[in-house]
Amino acid sequence: MAKTFTIDELADLAGAPVSRIHEWEGRGFLRPLPGKADPDTGPRYAFEMAERVIELGGRGITRRICVVNQKGGVGKTTTAFTLAAALTDLGRRVLCIDLDAQANLTTSFGFDPDMLDLTSSDLMTDENVQPEDVILETNIEGIHAIPADIKLCAVETRIQDVLMRERILHTKLEPLYERYHYIIFDCPPNLSRITINALVASQEVVVPIETQSYSIKAISDLTNTFALLKQKMGHDLHVWLLPTKVDRRMRLARDILDALDEAFRGRMLDPIHVDSNLIRAPILCEPVTRAYPNTRASIEYARLARFFTLPDEDRERWMNLTLAQRQAVLDRKKPKGGTQARA
Repeated sequence: MAKTFTIDELADLAGAPVSRIHEWEGRGFLRPLPGKADPDTGPRYAFEMAERVIELGGRGITRRICVVNQKGGVGKTTTAFTLAAALTDLGRRVLCIDLDAQANLTTSFGFDPDMLDLTSSDLMTDENVQPEDVILETNIEGIHAIPADIKLCAVETRIQDVLMRERILHTKLEPLYERYHYIIFDCPPNLSRITINALVASQEVVVPIETQSYSIKAISDLTNTFALLKQKMGHDLHVWLLPTKVDRRMRLARDILDALDEAFRGRMLDPIHVDSNLIRAPILCEPVTRAYPNTRASIEYARLARFFTLPDEDRERWMNLTLAQRQAVLDRKKPKGGTQARA
């Protein structure tokens, strides 16, 4: 079911009073969905109207985010898929690009990789294939996708002798950079030329890390790669670390989380806790934010999406707090007597 928005939600997205929304509607900039008025919340508005108020309110920030980690099974695809959906719940238009030969992001959107004529592998290896030839409309309004398939396994060899091979994706995608609020790359679990292409085309990196087993040294090695990319290619990336599958009942997880917060202060995003609904949701070809909207993971990914919509100065203020300080702020915002999110 397509998400609709109330007038209060539109005002929140635009950073404007409700009266301003009424004014825009009176001037013909907005129109409610016919026959969709709710007796409690009033008229409902489609995604297109949410997207429009963001632009009218001057909040149309564009960002390109690469989700990467050399280690598999840490929640890369889950993060790319769920973050994209959570951003559309905030009225943002998103392009998801699957660069992993396993094509898990592609199947999460309900596509069969074996049935697709063109995928990201063709985009990277065929100079005649343009993004418009590969982009698919997904079942989530506001999200387009460039799918993947097993042919990505051969891309490394096929682009070996291509001039400026690290910039293939950037060159192909650059005309789209202002068409979407967010472009999200889901990378393979390695630092191949495919991953380097995604990094070069990105502005920011999200590194999902599993607190049950990941070492600080491994993260340092990965961030050193980003520093090398800056040194060799002059490409500076804003790197964020995202703890995933966090189970605070485990002493090891708590210790690793504290150590990461101390070692990477200012780059540690709010953690995503263990939630079995993150496994159930993709089976339905839906993100957890749509399939199970009141669960802990849904709330945490929605918070992550809102963080990425903030201006840089607001993000910096939030990141200057420790994880414990942020949690204290969030606890104060919880409504008294409200229902607890299911873990």
